[in-house]
Amino acid sequence: MTAVDQASSSILQPSVLDEVRLAFVELLGAERRLRSREQNRSRDLTQSQLRALSALSKVDEVTAGELAKSADLNPASVTAMLDQLEANDIIERRRAEQDRRMCMVSLTEKGRAILDERQANWLALWQEHFGHMPDEDLSAALRVIQKMVWLLDVMQ
Repeated sequence: MTAVDQASSSILQPSVLDEVRLAFVELLGAERRLRSREQNRSRDLTQSQLRALSALSKVDEVTAGELAKSADLNPASVTAMLDQLEANDIIERRRAEQDRRMCMVSLTEKGRAILDERQANWLALWQEHFGHMPDEDLSAALRVIQKMVWLLDVMQ
């Protein structure tokens, strides 16, 4: 096969790198569609709320600003999120004893139970769909995903 034949062949057939890039674009689209569906189901917790609750579950209590940072959320939207979660008895807020200007946030028992159930369902789903895959494949996927995260973080 000549160099011209190879070049025209590669133009017609996408490379594996092209397929990964396109799959990544599809993944981002699927994530946007998931967020859109969440807005139509007001009774369910959103992915952002679950991320905040998951971060909150790792500590006894934290300020709203620290929660926003640890859950990688916009601090401006966290207050409204916490208002809704508090109204549903999922989190509670109280003034810090040492500095009354600070508001401390913690999970309620109801919030912890909801989070535990959602995490168990999520883990079961992952196990069902990916548990049969060889560790080598999962490790390769992990490396690619980590590189994608890095790429998104450094893009300007």
